[in-house]
Amino acid sequence: MGLTIRDALAADATAIAALLGQLGYETEVATVAPRLERLVIVGDRVVVAELDDEVVGLAHLHASPTIEHERPAAKVGALVVAESHRGEGIGRALVEAMEAEARARRCALLFLTTAARREDAHAFYGRVGLEETGKRFTKTLD
Repeated sequence: MGLTIRDALAADATAIAALLGQLGYETEVATVAPRLERLVIVGDRVVVAELDDEVVGLAHLHASPTIEHERPAAKVGALVVAESHRGEGIGRALVEAMEAEARARRCALLFLTTAARREDAHAFYGRVGLEETGKRFTKTLD
């Protein structure tokens, strides 16, 4: 069987929680399905990469209007491939799926943010055609 990119389902919660954990976002399995439901309600798209009936990757796209552009901007929220399957083209397939979705939504821009420490991810983003354009500043809110 080959690689399949499909919409994420509540039944994927265990795999999604594990993937988010690999990104550094420890997530309770029970919180995944309600989060997916909320994202669908607001029009976001969450997909998983499935290889031989195993979920091995995840990507999330949020498109929104901006004041800076005439057309919406698309943000890739989460993008992760299981550590045991990195380097197999799965990440590239997920980015291509998100880019296709952003184009279908007539977005002017596709972007993502990443932690400064994730140098391996930065190299990957360059290989798939994303350009480093700035820095991110955050504040955790209670």
